Amino acid sequence: MKRNLLIMPGLLTLLAPAMAAAQQAPLPITAPKAQDTQVTVPVQAAAANINITPRRVIFDSTKRTEAVYVFNQGTTPVTVDVALVDNAMLPSGEIVPMSRLAERGAEGLGAKVRSAKPFVLAAPSRLILPPGQGKTIRVRATLADTGTTAEYRTHLTVTTVPPADAGLTAEQAAAAEKGELVLRIQSVFGISIPLIVRGGTPDATGGIGAITPATTRDGPALAVTLQRKGTTSLYGNLELRTAKEVVGVARGIAVYPEADERQALVPLLRPLKRGEVVTATYSADDGKKPVEIASGSYTAP
Repeated sequence: MKRNLLIMPGLLTLLAPAMAAAQQAPLPITAPKAQDTQVTVPVQAAAANINITPRRVIFDSTKRTEAVYVFNQGTTPVTVDVALVDNAMLPSGEIVPMSRLAERGAEGLGAKVRSAKPFVLAAPSRLILPPGQGKTIRVRATLADTGTTAEYRTHLTVTTVPPADAGLTAEQAAAAEKGELVLRIQSVFGISIPLIVRGGTPDATGGIGAITPATTRDGPALAVTLQRKGTTSLYGNLELRTAKEVVGVARGIAVYPEADERQALVPLLRPLKRGEVVTATYSADDGKKPVEIASGSYTAP
């Protein structure tokens, strides 16, 4: 039997460009009559490598437009769709589409997210990016209610579109051996940035809660709880420092209005010594001189 299947996984939302490589995986096939057969099935995924800048856009009374640049860093042409997607931040810091909050048991967060979609327009809705080249998305925003400090947010999401010839040709399908199941996986990649609309002056304040030891694939880390009060978001860098040196840095950490607090995982540059005191400092990052938002301390056990 010869079969030709095209499988397209869902969108992977990335803060950085992602790439997929061709791979092979074994897949068992069971014959109708108690006869077991196992074959090796080639699984292929096309590579995609796109970048987007800036990483965050804020619209207010002084700014109504922005040019977002999407660049194809790969060696083949890429077609991307452009859309506005509402996401919510979980207490873990993970960003999840509103449509999937129920799967995570976080339906209540949806009511706290103020969508900026009614205030934002982005064009065009599709781009064709030649290799090594980029194009611009024009974004325009109208002001939200200037009588409140409320913040509205949506995410400009760029998603790769699989090419029309992603499947197997008739000749390729016919070349398969008897009993071989041929799969070609076409991965779909996406990257997004937050678009924030403010009508008034930001009023958020921050704090640092519990700091606990953690472990990542790359080694030891500290999990820092960032706290927020007010109606707007916080955004900045988190630095871990001992009396002598910096031992960890995490950049571009946001706390959105729907989250009163979130965890931020900061990898350590080296293991901490017993009794060593670490100061965690969360500082605003707006392109100017860093301004401290909050700080806290941790003593290594």
